[in-house]
Order: sequence, then structure tokens, then C-alpha cells
Amino acid sequence: MTKLIEYGKVAKVRFLHLITGLTILMLFAASASASILLDRVVAVVDRDVITWSELYKTMEFELSGKLAGLSPEEKKEQLKRYEKDFLDMLIDTKIQRNEARRLNIGVSEEDINSAINRIRQKYGLSEKEFLEALRNEGFTLQEYKKKVTEQITLSKLVNIEIRSKIIVTEGEIEEYIKTNGDNLDLSEGYRIRHIFFPAKTDEEKADAREKATEVMKLLDSGESFESVVKKFSEGSDASKGGDLGFIKKKDLAKEFLQIIEGMDVGEYSKPFWSGKGFHVIMLEGKRLPDSEAALKKKVREILIEKKLRKSLKDYLRSLRSRVFIEVKL
Repeated sequence: MTKLIEYGKVAKVRFLHLITGLTILMLFAASASASILLDRVVAVVDRDVITWSELYKTMEFELSGKLAGLSPEEKKEQLKRYEKDFLDMLIDTKIQRNEARRLNIGVSEEDINSAINRIRQKYGLSEKEFLEALRNEGFTLQEYKKKVTEQITLSKLVNIEIRSKIIVTEGEIEEYIKTNGDNLDLSEGYRIRHIFFPAKTDEEKADAREKATEVMKLLDSGESFESVVKKFSEGSDASKGGDLGFIKKKDLAKEFLQIIEGMDVGEYSKPFWSGKGFHVIMLEGKRLPDSEAALKKKVREILIEKKLRKSLKDYLRSLRSRVFIEVKL
């Protein structure tokens, strides 16, 4: 689960992912601070408090990648560096939660279950596997549901108070396209894998043709394309399953384009000569050029997210001005 405000040095705003869906890992982060330990208070937010253990558990989880392999002293220095940024994030979270309570923003059981089901599906987990994953992380289902509820509540708050009030005009969309058109990847293209046998001399060409014919027999017998690539291809990308990535139509060699344009996704070609050797290619995917309507929709979403970032900062600044906050770090 991503948070509505990210910690300064990590990245100032990372709330946008919250709107597109819940993820399992960040929910764990907040849950880790659920235990109230007898330690010092590092901040007061109206009637709420943030404890030192809550702050440090959150930091340890979020910075786990940075902390891996560090000595205790180095780890201590890293945590100290991010204290203020993480504390600001926790303060903002509590302020938003209190504001949602004031506005009577609620979450139904159906909302919670739908969110959890989306998380399970995203990670390909059965209900049993999901519960086991929670147990391995030290959480009960009820604890997890509590954190899901909190994050859905914050998402609803953002949607009601900010997103619903954002307006993007046709003029803004057209201006963005005019100014940023070169950065918008709108071109038609293909995702390709290939098996390659290089050849220069006539003798090498005959040998390459024979090898290509042999791999066709394996493909026709049902062996996977990626497996055949790794076993027999002599291309530099064989270890990656012959993956050439996404290639724009205008950048494809004519020998490839002539073959690909007659193929369906998932289909592999017969061997063909490119001037450098024999290839067998598989078409993994196609991307058609965006229509004008699709392009405008894409740009509208970009502009909404940009305005959302700015509006959220202003909104949180306003909320902070109306509550009592005392930092005791």
C-alpha cells in the first residue's frame, strides 16, 4: 500500500498509487507499528500520539533495502537521516485519518473484501496462501483488515476533497500535446522474440539454414519458443529467451516487417534470411497507434495526476494549520 505523502528524501509524493489499487507490502509497514510499547512520544497530533517505536518500525520496513548489509552503526546513521521525513509522513497520515472521521467517511465490508481480493489476485495467491503469508509476517486477518480500512478511508478522502474538484480543460490537453508530443510514445510497434543463426560465408549460410530447419521441427512438436531459444539460438540475447523487447514499426528492418505484418500474436514464423543470418521470430504483442480520443484520455489522466499532486500538498498544509502538532524528536 502506498501512502498519501511520501517521505521527503525518498520522494515527496507517492500517494497516486493508492488510487489505482492496494498492495500488500505497504499495509504490512503500517501494521508493524500497531503494538503500543512503553516508549517515548515523538509527536502529538491533537489527541493522538506517535511513539518512537512506531516511527522506527515504519522506517525499518520502508528502508529495508537501504539497510540490508549495514553494520549496526551504519544502520543507526541511516535511520537518523530519515527521522524527520518519516515523522512528517506519519503526522500527515494521522491528520488525514482524523479529517476523514470528521467528515463521516466510512468503509463497507464489501469495500474491504474487494480490496483484499484484488491484492490476492495481483500476487496470484489462494485464500489459504494469502492467510499463510499474513501469518508469516506476523499479522492476523483482522489486523490486516484494519489497515486496509484505513488506507481505503484515506483514498476516499482524497477522492472527495481533491480529485472530484479537479478540472482539466480541452485547451490544457491540446497545449500539453503540442508541448510534449515528442515524449508521448504513440507509435505502432511489436514485441518480438527471435532465434538467430549468424552466417557470412556460403558454407555458414547453409549450416545456419539447416539449424533453423531443425529448430522449426522442435517448435512444431510443441516445445516452447523460449526454451528452444535458450538451447539453440546463437544470438547475443539467447540467455534472455531471445527477447528483443518492444520495437517501433518505423525502426524495424524491412525483412522483419514483411514477416511480422502477416503474423498473429503468439505465432512464430518460418526461417528467413536478413542479410546477417537466419531468424525465426515469435510475435509476443502488438501495439496500435492511439486514436485521437485515446490520446486525449491519456493526456487528461497525466494532467489530473499533476494537479492532484499539487492540490494534495496544499490540502495537507491547510489541514496542518487547523490542528495542534507538537514534535518531540
